[in-house]
Amino acid sequence: MGAASLGLGVLGLVKPDLFVWLTGAERNEARALGIRDLVVGLGIYAAPRVGLAQRAVADVGDAIVFARRKPVVVPVALASAALAAYAAARA
Repeated sequence: MGAASLGLGVLGLVKPDLFVWLTGAERNEARALGIRDLVVGLGIYAAPRVGLAQRAVADVGDAIVFARRKPVVVPVALASAALAAYAAARA
């Protein structure tokens, strides 16, 4: 989950248009989400339980925010949130 968060973070900063296409975010929002995902990814490695909990909360928030813009993001975000919450509970 840490590598995926870091990868999405880099994608949001380096290729924001691809991030926009994948998520339905706006361009500036893609950059902000990229920074958030970099921080969360680093957090997963620094303090796994806290970082994974942050990942879960961020993914639930993404599911809510992007539900109208790009509904296909919702099940992916919720699955990621569930996996992160499970991993956080076991960390």
